[in-house]
Amino acid sequence: MRLKQVASGLAFVLAFFLLTGALAAEADFPEMNEAGFLDEGEFLYENDEEGLWRYASSTLWVEVRRIIQAKPARTWYEAEIRCAEGAETPRMIPLDPDNWMKKRDYPYKVARVNRTVIAVSADYAWHRVINKTRVGILLRDGKVWSERTWKKGAKKFPNLDTLALFPDGDMQVFDSDEKTAQEYLDMGARDVLAFGPWLIRDGELNEAGLAQYGKSSAERVAVGMAEKGHYWFMMLEGRIKRSRGDGIDFLAEKLLEKGCETAFNLDGGQTAGIVFMGHQLCKMDDKPRNLSSRRTAEILGVGTSELVRTLDDPW
Repeated sequence: MRLKQVASGLAFVLAFFLLTGALAAEADFPEMNEAGFLDEGEFLYENDEEGLWRYASSTLWVEVRRIIQAKPARTWYEAEIRCAEGAETPRMIPLDPDNWMKKRDYPYKVARVNRTVIAVSADYAWHRVINKTRVGILLRDGKVWSERTWKKGAKKFPNLDTLALFPDGDMQVFDSDEKTAQEYLDMGARDVLAFGPWLIRDGELNEAGLAQYGKSSAERVAVGMAEKGHYWFMMLEGRIKRSRGDGIDFLAEKLLEKGCETAFNLDGGQTAGIVFMGHQLCKMDDKPRNLSSRRTAEILGVGTSELVRTLDDPW
C-alpha cells in the first residue's frame, strides 16, 4: 500500500510537471525568423488569470503583461509592440471613418469593428470637438480637424501638447503651439493627437511638464517609442481597491526605463483603457461585472487580425 501511495504520488508529481510544462510551452512564442516575426500564420495566447497576453504574425509581435504591486496598491499593463519594416504602425482608428467625430462606442467595440490587435484609449478629442471647446491641433488620416490650441505653459489640463504619428512608424512629440497644423502636414504626419503633456523627448523626461500637470492619483494611459517599429503602450488602473492610480510621472518613468526616446501622456480617468484582441484587459471598478471605459469615437491601435473577437462574442 505504501509503495502504491508513493507510486501514485510520483505519478501525480510527474503529471503535474508534464501539465505545467505543457502550459508553459503553450504560452511560449513559437520560433521566430531573423526579423523577429513568424514566417506565416498567427500565434495567440491569452491568460487573464496569469496576466499575460501574446500575439505574433508575419508583421507584428505583441506581449502584454499585467504588473501587480501591493504597497502602494497599483496594477498596470505594459504592452510591448514590434512592427515589421513597412508594416502597419500605431495609428488612430475610428469607429466610423465616414463619421469620425460623431459616432462612438466602447473602446473594445471599436477594436472589434476594426479587428484591431492591441489598442489604448487616446486623447478623447471627440468630447472637445462636440462641445466646441479648445481642441488643440488635431489631424486624423491627413485631415485637419482643429488648429486652436493653448500657448506653451498654459495652466490648463490637458495643456494640449501634441503627439504626431507618421506612416513610416515615427512618433514625435511637441509643445502645444510649437508647430501649426500646416507644418505637421508638410512634415508628413498622418495623425496628430492633442492632450499632453509630452513625457519624453530625445530620451529626456519633461521635468517641467511632470512638475506642473497631472499630479493627482488616477487612471493613466501613456505611449512611447524606443525606435521606429518598437513601441510601448501602458495603462495604470486607478481609484479601485487593487490600484489607487498615480500621477502621470509614474508611467513616464516606466517608459523611460523601457528605453523610450519619445513618450506622451493620453487622457486618463474613466477614459483610460487597454484592449487586446477585442477584450478590455483593465478593471474600471470594484463591481462583480467590470465596466468598460468611456465610449469614444476612436482608439490608438496597431495591427489587424481575424482572430479578434467579434461584436457577438462576450466582452
